[in-house]
Amino acid sequence: MRKTRRLSGVLVVLGAGVLLLISGLASSGAQPSVCETLVQEAFAALETACAGAPGSSACFGRAAAATLADGSAPRFGQPGDVLALSGVQTVQTQPLDVADGEWGLALLNVHANVPRSLSESGLRFALLGDVLVENVVDGASAFTPVEPLAITPLVAANLRSAPSLDGQVIANAPVGTELMADGRSPDGEWVRVMKENQVAWVSRQIVTASAGDIESLPSISADARTPMQAFVLHTGADAADCAEAPPSLLVIQAPGGLAASITVNGVDILFDSAIALRASAGTLQVIALDGSTAVSLIPIPAGFTLDVPMADGSRAPAGPATGLRPISDGERDALNRVAGGLPPGLLYRAFSVPTAAQVAEVLAAIRSGGGAASGGGQIINASGVDCSRFQATAPLSGTVSGRTPFYWDAAQGVSGYRVNFFDANGRLITSFNVSATSTTFAVDLDAAIGGENDFGWSVDALLDGQVACSTGSIFLSRQAQAQLAGDDGGAPPPQPTPTACTWNC
Repeated sequence: MRKTRRLSGVLVVLGAGVLLLISGLASSGAQPSVCETLVQEAFAALETACAGAPGSSACFGRAAAATLADGSAPRFGQPGDVLALSGVQTVQTQPLDVADGEWGLALLNVHANVPRSLSESGLRFALLGDVLVENVVDGASAFTPVEPLAITPLVAANLRSAPSLDGQVIANAPVGTELMADGRSPDGEWVRVMKENQVAWVSRQIVTASAGDIESLPSISADARTPMQAFVLHTGADAADCAEAPPSLLVIQAPGGLAASITVNGVDILFDSAIALRASAGTLQVIALDGSTAVSLIPIPAGFTLDVPMADGSRAPAGPATGLRPISDGERDALNRVAGGLPPGLLYRAFSVPTAAQVAEVLAAIRSGGGAASGGGQIINASGVDCSRFQATAPLSGTVSGRTPFYWDAAQGVSGYRVNFFDANGRLITSFNVSATSTTFAVDLDAAIGGENDFGWSVDALLDGQVACSTGSIFLSRQAQAQLAGDDGGAPPPQPTPTACTWNC
């Protein structure tokens, strides 16, 4: 009996010890690693330091450095240090170093083509880890957004998609409607305004300012660029000793409401929500995280990525974009760490990386007909809209100057279209919104694309403002304008003077 009691006592002690050991292991497993803690603390510190940073600025988070255009190194070493982008040449953040407890982070607010009446911050650039961005916008010609000016129409006014009578009427403004203006067309005849989160143009002749001077607004041309709207990007290797850390990359988020435009390593990118960028080993990788994205006119659904080969020290593309594909499971896991780690105070809105199932749905739509090639470009349907017959139909060869119609076959289930015009290098010149009931759009080419002899055009099919599918671009060579001659073969007869627009322009 004594032996039995002793054995029972031993079992009780052993059982308690095992329970304590298991409890200790569970408690230990629930604790974040040193690396994970470092990342969490760094993100929190970045939010505290930079959530209130002004527009067109660079804000120091951790382990970052900057150089100015004159080559000097400014004070940029304490959390919350802010520099005006107008004088910044480069910003570089450092790779993660667990031993030293450092991980480079910085936040850039880049106005780009975002009006201040839509967002005071513009685009938000989050530099994570080993990242270098170098501004390539000439400071002498850089556009500086100004505080918008309140103006009102003196008569009922049409708001147009471009500073021309050929611009599509996208809204109307009754007499006395307050509009926020931030610039004028180069000829001074039109004023740029915001109307329900849309950029529009109104005739200068029919508006007035209750306070301030409309003539003081800056000139906005089609090729206007703000500091860091065009830049060179380099990213380094990821931290091998920290699986919990996000990869070294640049994450950019737009406020929404319009297609943001940037140029990275000579590659034009349009997007309306969130993207991630990496540039190393002679390749620029563009990852669509959320919303609509297009790289060199190629639409990319969210959850997909493509590569652009680089030349000239990664400052220019060496060839066309290649390898459009869904992100891998490993990339998705890494990007989820980014989406989940970025603090709310640094984002316009939270976003999530598309799941494998969501990406599979997009692939199925493409393979079922929504991804057929058409009009010289690829169509990618990311929304279930029927794009099987959607294609550009005319013109597909050289055209003349003057008012020219453009035609396409309809996509079923869309809420509208967007007709885009590009220069010979594929840079967007202007866009026009068209209703879902129309499959043609006429425009004065001289007013729309200026003196460009070679140009491209494309049509985006839109669903609730998002690109469902695109025709891809068709590039044309514009023929010379035919010259009028008099009846006697001599000088052309005098042409009637156009009627001036004085009321409902």
